[in-house]
Amino acid sequence: MSLLGRLFYKSRKFYDDDFDWNSYTDDSYKRRIETDIESQFQAVAQNDQLGFDTASGHVTVSGSDMHPNHLLILEAIGQLQPKSVHEVGCGGGDHVANGQTLFPQIAFTGGDRGQTQLDMAMSRHPELIDAVALQDITMPLSRHWPRADFVYSQAVLMHIHTAVSHFVGLANMVNLSDRFVLLMENYQCHNFIADIQNLRDGGHFDWPELYIYRFDGSTGARAILLSREKLDLPEIESDAQIREGLTASDRRLKRSNEDSARGIFGPKN
Repeated sequence: MSLLGRLFYKSRKFYDDDFDWNSYTDDSYKRRIETDIESQFQAVAQNDQLGFDTASGHVTVSGSDMHPNHLLILEAIGQLQPKSVHEVGCGGGDHVANGQTLFPQIAFTGGDRGQTQLDMAMSRHPELIDAVALQDITMPLSRHWPRADFVYSQAVLMHIHTAVSHFVGLANMVNLSDRFVLLMENYQCHNFIADIQNLRDGGHFDWPELYIYRFDGSTGARAILLSREKLDLPEIESDAQIREGLTASDRRLKRSNEDSARGIFGPKN
């Protein structure tokens, strides 16, 4: 290798996540909660502020509105009625707390890779002390991580771009779940459908069957729902379907293609 090549090799920057997770809470997360969420929406609901209508499958909120993405997560849980729910990247714990408030019969847990995130969750929701714990979903699967019927992420995998970490995270989420995985993400940040299909066909999921659905919330949000069982929901087979109607971001789509190209999957059946 030439001298110039060696210098470039040593100084190159591989594939970085969107944030420095060690400083994420102070650098970005607290500000986003305050300016993007709490300034416009109700982030934490009290016992009498949330309701679930079984006939329509919709969540009702009294007081200020809840963010459409957060509402969709609760509606998916209400419609599917899992016995247990686990959030990957639980951050400040609001979704776990709201889930416990609305569905006290369901066991809720959460994990996050940052201790400062969990510290923030404890300050906002002291009652979650036994429900949330450290978890880096891009690490090899741990037998100590909680399993659940329903595993979900909210704006987590979309920020992961280091090497093949997002593939590891996806596979771990599926292999931790007994029934459903919900991805509430920016669908241009990864080729989620193609990546899921490649992981499935390459033998990286433990599920014997996997169905890919689009789940729509009552206020316009959309999510990808993976299920071990057939459901009465619209199946999707391509990223174009989940991105339909979204304003295209050439930068994000280019990065998605670069991320997908790094995958080397097991032999297909």
